[in-house]
Amino acid sequence: MNGNRFKEAGFISVKALFWLLFLAVSVYGAYKVVPPYAGFYMLKTEVEEEVRLAHMYTDEVLASRITKKAASWSIPLDPKNLEIIRGSDEIRITVDYTVTLNFFDRYNRELVYSVDVRGPLKDSGGVLR
Repeated sequence: MNGNRFKEAGFISVKALFWLLFLAVSVYGAYKVVPPYAGFYMLKTEVEEEVRLAHMYTDEVLASRITKKAASWSIPLDPKNLEIIRGSDEIRITVDYTVTLNFFDRYNRELVYSVDVRGPLKDSGGVLR
């Protein structure tokens, strides 16, 4: 009978409080973790596309295009962390970067990302921009 009086008065049960706290922490964690992972997959897709189009551009232009895309997605990509190796019939683009997440202004977690894409180098017909 006493337990029902508390519920009728508007008090919350310990079980409900636990689940609300769990839900809040889960949403906060997703808010911090999902954007870096989404940015990584977007950058990986962009690098794969640049490998397909590499026959049309010089290495400097490719690096510039990739760093601009990374900046638009708030990815901390330094040009030193971008490597382009062009062979006679193959190209390889490697990108490495680290994102530091800060939880509750107290705990830091570093996420290390690496993109390594290889692809055939098509004949450009001598046209490089």
